[in-house]
Amino acid sequence: MGYLDADGYLWHVGRLKRFLKVAGEMVSLIKVEDVLEKLLPGDVSAASLKFPMRSAAAKIVAAVTQPIDDKGTLKKMAEHLPNIALPSRFVVVPEMPKTGSGKIDFRALTEKVRDIVQSL
Repeated sequence: MGYLDADGYLWHVGRLKRFLKVAGEMVSLIKVEDVLEKLLPGDVSAASLKFPMRSAAAKIVAAVTQPIDDKGTLKKMAEHLPNIALPSRFVVVPEMPKTGSGKIDFRALTEKVRDIVQSL
């Protein structure tokens, strides 16, 4: 994904793979992360995930490295995102798993979140 700015420069902003179809609409998980990270304190990291549900379609789950005010954060996120793009829940993961290149390992993070959710 990318866009051209006013000066004609092409900016790379993400990959199409980080999208989720919710209620027939495509939701950018990167956009959800961007909004969330702007609302969190500087020492809290976040990632948004496609989280498969047994009884329904996949949901958006936000993994955060420290506990946050879930309701207050969702309310602030709703000012910037449509309801279908809001995370269905926040899960605290003290440390984000990383790949060898230092990027978030989304597969490992999804497994970690699944383990946490199932243990609740």
